[in-house]
Amino acid sequence: MKSMTGYGRATTSADGNQVTVEVSAVNSRKQVDMRFAIPRELGMLEPVLRQQIQDQLSRGSLYVALSYVLNPAARKQMAQVDLDMACHVAANLREVAKKTGINGEITLQDILSVPGVVVEAASSPYEPLKDLAVAALKDALTALDDMRNREGVKLQEDLLMRRQTMIDLVDKITARGDEALMLQKQRLRERIAALGVELTLDDERLAKELAFFAERADITEELVRLRSHLDQYGELLVSNNDPGRNLDFLGQEMNREVSTLAAKTADLSISNWALALKAELARIREQIMNIE
Repeated sequence: MKSMTGYGRATTSADGNQVTVEVSAVNSRKQVDMRFAIPRELGMLEPVLRQQIQDQLSRGSLYVALSYVLNPAARKQMAQVDLDMACHVAANLREVAKKTGINGEITLQDILSVPGVVVEAASSPYEPLKDLAVAALKDALTALDDMRNREGVKLQEDLLMRRQTMIDLVDKITARGDEALMLQKQRLRERIAALGVELTLDDERLAKELAFFAERADITEELVRLRSHLDQYGELLVSNNDPGRNLDFLGQEMNREVSTLAAKTADLSISNWALALKAELARIREQIMNIE
């Protein structure tokens, strides 16, 4: 089990070039959602990094930041000034100024703005950064994964403890169920008697009413389904897969059963235990949102 929350950072370098990648992850109900902060000149790396993340993660909202340092030689190759061309342009500009009578000093900006004076490198100096970025992201994701695993262990321990709390509550409700039903039947008889209606215990009308009442108040089916869900919940918590979505679905199903159970009973103790179950489920579902 893994948490969807974590952080990883890694730096790789070679030949004076250096790339640093930071990955921050938070929970998300969607599939992997990514936002990138990459220098514009390295924008071509985003599709490669995006695919690399999708191959490793299944859920979570990620923020990926990349920074780099180019070696001095590469920086020099990015753009060079053709001195012969610059001198030729300067001489031509002076000649134009002289012949046209235009006054004013020729600036460096005037010369550099002429096409061909500044020559860009034939090959991109950023190409060596691609492999470094891929390697840095791999290490950052490993660091992120380690943190998510550690957080996942804590989540698993907490959720298993809460599962046991729910099992104990279900056991209490089960033990109380038959007695609560008998008490409710007794209350029904007392209410009928209070109305002044003469009915004996073997009266067919009373028998039908009690049977109908017992059927509506019986919580056996809800308890059986709730126990089944808790069994599946326990299996998912110790599985090696990514159980987040399935656990979320089970949480919804358990909440539905507890709500039905609470609506059926008029017993104060069972109602209080059902409320405790719903409170525990709310905490569980909040934790489940952090699981991949």
